[in-house]
Amino acid sequence: MVVRKRTKWVIGASIIAASLTLAGVAVATAPTGSIVSTVIGAGSTDATYGFKARPGTNTVVASFTFGPNSSTGWHTHPGRTLVTVKSGTFTVYHAEDCAPLVYEPGDAFVELPTSVHVGRNETTSPVELGVVFFKVPVGGNPRIDQPQPENCDIT
Repeated sequence: MVVRKRTKWVIGASIIAASLTLAGVAVATAPTGSIVSTVIGAGSTDATYGFKARPGTNTVVASFTFGPNSSTGWHTHPGRTLVTVKSGTFTVYHAEDCAPLVYEPGDAFVELPTSVHVGRNETTSPVELGVVFFKVPVGGNPRIDQPQPENCDIT
């Protein structure tokens, strides 16, 4: 009885495999040639965000290295921006409260397009970020300069 059930299973699996082969189902193949992959950054967040790509806009992926005691200057972005910290300590201030948000390696965060903010490396070591900018106009800039907020003396 066990042999009969096993025979039915083998025949059934063979029929499915033959059907997939005849139907032209692709089977994965190994990469060939010279391929180099570099992780720009990896991080996680407890927040949930939704993203949409829009026709007529670009999604821009970039890596940034901030030298010691450097600053982005106050700015916004045309769409949501996903940031991961690869190395170093990165501090972000938002115009509405001017409170420091400190991010370490492995952290990820999102900047909304309405958020006027400045990012700073307030340490003596470099900071490396991986950044994805959404909804950047084709031919446009992922950064929009903003004036210094009156309630925050951080530059």
